[in-house]
Amino acid sequence: MILCLRPEPDGSEDVTELTRLGIEALPLPMLTISYTGGQDEQLCRPDIADFYQGLVITSKQASRFLSAQTETRPQLARLPVWCVGRGSAEILRQSGYQLAYTGSGTARDLATAISQQALAEDGPFLWLSGRDIHVDIGACLADTQISVDRLVIYQADAATPDREAVYDYLTSGGPVAAVVFSARTLMRFDSWLDEQAPLANKQQITILAASPALAEQARQAGFAVRQAARPDRQTVLQLCQDWSDQQINKTLS
Repeated sequence: MILCLRPEPDGSEDVTELTRLGIEALPLPMLTISYTGGQDEQLCRPDIADFYQGLVITSKQASRFLSAQTETRPQLARLPVWCVGRGSAEILRQSGYQLAYTGSGTARDLATAISQQALAEDGPFLWLSGRDIHVDIGACLADTQISVDRLVIYQADAATPDREAVYDYLTSGGPVAAVVFSARTLMRFDSWLDEQAPLANKQQITILAASPALAEQARQAGFAVRQAARPDRQTVLQLCQDWSDQQINKTLS
């Protein structure tokens, strides 16, 4: 059993893909997303496409927000977009946005690319972000003199999903894995287990981590860990496939 911990709709999309591959999976979202509103003044300024040199996107939630602005704020589509990964980029590509850069899945790599390819004299960037951030793009670029205006457009809050569908899996001692793409998701899963499934043995739960930092965080929390070679969705889904195949082989041997 693989638990997909990402917020919806991403968690269910991961479950659908894993199910297509013949892998038993369930969504167990650890965070809920809500869009905060109140950005009209900054996003509706008539000179936005001339003032900023580009938009910075570090999550699929921000991509979905920007995609929804296509008709009401067409001036935003004149700005090139720098995306953290392929998933966020694909959402915007389908909405007609010009992609200046598509990263490998980490905000630090995105900031490095901006520092190497953009010029401070071309103007500031507008970063559409969540309330809670792990990497500050503006701080990463401080030494380059490239200015970044951060606009908070959503927040991710702790969820308390129903344990009924997964409790038996977590407490039976059988093989269970959880897919993790963010530090906050892993922290919430750890606390959710303490609250909702205190009998679960964390050492028998394998965290399928998208990055080395997440893998280390999971080890420190007492979980078993497998780490993806790259922090993108397809590589992590391949890790899920590899883990599932390993469990099948153990059963057959």
